Amino acid sequence: MDNNNNNQIENANQNQNENEMKNLEKKVTKNLIKDYSNLLNGNSFKDFSIFVENKSNHFEIKVHKSILSSRSPFFNESLRQESLSISLNQFNKKEMESILSYIYYGNISFENQENLIQLLEISIYFKLNLLKEIIQKKISNSINYSNFSNFYSKIEI
Repeated sequence: MDNNNNNQIENANQNQNENEMKNLEKKVTKNLIKDYSNLLNGNSFKDFSIFVENKSNHFEIKVHKSILSSRSPFFNESLRQESLSISLNQFNKKEMESILSYIYYGNISFENQENLIQLLEISIYFKLNLLKEIIQKKISNSINYSNFSNFYSKIEI
């Protein structure tokens, strides 16, 4: 009986330690997200600019080359030149901010069906394969008989 009690105590302690580790890992992840969010939204150490000009909308977003190149194969290839900026005129401000949120700290907003198709196209353009998989799964889970034609009409074949 003593052996059984000792095993139960050891198992309980091990479970408690595992839970504490999981909580610490979550805390590390939350801090990392907060830190990268602060990097994106702050002005420190930004060494690259993304310019977008379309219709009446033109703006500049300052970013970090190292973060972009580490998270996106598109940027990794594009930023090998010694340029200090890039023009991405096929996107609007909201799309660029959305994709940068994903690149910096893994946050992406799925507002509506049209947004999903746009984000899928953007994820393909920037070669963000994990985001592409997430969006494809979200689309496949969202399609039903009543909205199929709406999705299909937005896909460029």
